[in-house]
Amino acid sequence: MHRRELIAALAAMPLAMGLPGPARGAPRAVAGQVMTVNGPVDAAELGLTLAHEHLYADLRPHSEQVAEPIAPDAEDVLRVALPYLRRIHQQGCRTLVDCTATTLGRNPGLLRRLSQASGLHIVTVTGAYLAAGGRFIPPYVHEESEEALARRWIAEWQDGIDGTGVRPGLVKLGIEGDPLTPLERKVLLAAARTQRATGLAIAVHTGPWAEVEPGRNARCAFAQLDLLEGAGVPASAWIWVHAQGEVQHEHHVRAARRGAWVSFDGFRPGQEARYVEMLGRMRDEGLLGQVLVSQDAGWYNAGQADGGEFNPFDPLFTALVPALREGGFDEAQVRTLFVHNPARALAVRGG
Repeated sequence: MHRRELIAALAAMPLAMGLPGPARGAPRAVAGQVMTVNGPVDAAELGLTLAHEHLYADLRPHSEQVAEPIAPDAEDVLRVALPYLRRIHQQGCRTLVDCTATTLGRNPGLLRRLSQASGLHIVTVTGAYLAAGGRFIPPYVHEESEEALARRWIAEWQDGIDGTGVRPGLVKLGIEGDPLTPLERKVLLAAARTQRATGLAIAVHTGPWAEVEPGRNARCAFAQLDLLEGAGVPASAWIWVHAQGEVQHEHHVRAARRGAWVSFDGFRPGQEARYVEMLGRMRDEGLLGQVLVSQDAGWYNAGQADGGEFNPFDPLFTALVPALREGGFDEAQVRTLFVHNPARALAVRGG
């Protein structure tokens, strides 16, 4: 049995035997690998990838989550979400990045069950979410130092999350300051420490939307990038999440030319022309290799009947990819967007 097959077999055993998942001491991802909820895989094995989606979430303010916890009904989540995952698996998708932030209902054990039941690689995150008016910020983010926050996130990488043994494959932040607030700067610098120690990429929900004020989303984005680069993080380890929210497209080009990842990740049916135009501009600038595309879809919401409205994952394959082909994108360019780029963005970077 090859090493990769052995890792997959070991990861599947706990579910079959009714045991907890990978324990402390389970294999850690090394440079060129990606950490999934079932352990490390070579980046080249990710295949067709959705780089920014969501499965289970609790979107109540953090204080309410603590005061009135809602334990997820795992069987109901599987009942609702699994058909959507199996559908995209049948369409050729092999990896889904669950970008649900740490205090928005991140549930690594549930993600592992969904991964093993669907056959998809699933990636989860560490980090902190300061956006949405701060309602998801736990007290420790205010109280702890930059160093302590980094130790907390690095510990999840080293030992697993909340006793599950599941390790994060990405640092996920939510930042919306223009200018950056002191708290946002502290969290970004903690993420920089984490990145240097783990090799994980940093994906940052960036706002507010520039439809309100063109250029504002970009100002927030470049403030992050400047701070992170100053702290020793390469631009290639930073993902500008929700970059489609910036309507001044020259900023996408500018970020990509610095080596950053520009993520257009809010696609919905009916937006084909806009996405073909954005992606076509990046292609024409010779920057298609710095772009990620996804949907920010899914969202089984805790406390809602049947999880509320669950947005399917397949429109990217059934609507956007055909539109790209009709718009002149060849198969190599489609694979660049959905296979090669996610593998490069998510691969652990050597120290």
